[in-house]
Amino acid sequence: MMRRSGLARRPRRAVFPFVLIPFTALGLALTGCGAGAITQTASQASAVDGSSGQADSILIRDASIAFVSNGASGAVYQSGQAAPLNMTMVNTGDTTDRLVSVSSPVATSGQIVGDATLPAGSSIQVSNNAGGNSQALALRTIAIKLVGLTQPIRAGLTYPVVFRFGRAGELTVQLPVGYPTGPQAERN
Repeated sequence: MMRRSGLARRPRRAVFPFVLIPFTALGLALTGCGAGAITQTASQASAVDGSSGQADSILIRDASIAFVSNGASGAVYQSGQAAPLNMTMVNTGDTTDRLVSVSSPVATSGQIVGDATLPAGSSIQVSNNAGGNSQALALRTIAIKLVGLTQPIRAGLTYPVVFRFGRAGELTVQLPVGYPTGPQAERN
């Protein structure tokens, strides 16, 4: 009979789990890199489709400040100028409503040209080329402008505009500057 030595054989431990720990830790660290970050664009509205808002049964869709090139200054509009707005207003309710006024902290006043009455189940197109044109008015198009700007209006930023309706009440929408159209929109 042979005696075994006093050293007991220990079972081999698997190396595999210990190799994975550093890689798992690295993966978790890389996954969490963006967690809790404060981005500058998180609170900005995209100008892709304009802004939207709702007050009771009145919807504002695709709202923006019309783009006008103002040379190399970087501003689309300078202080003192008027800035026309573009959008669609829709009344989804059962009663007629009316846009009573428009204002903004970046303008001394707002101007509405045309009949801003919204019958039940109808819409009005707001465009900067309406007002005196009887054909545009017949197609339910009105013009809205921010008059007497108190600061320059720049592309890429949003500006608060307050719409007051007779029945639906007040609605504040952050309006971006719209995209250029025509030759200004073409890239070289």
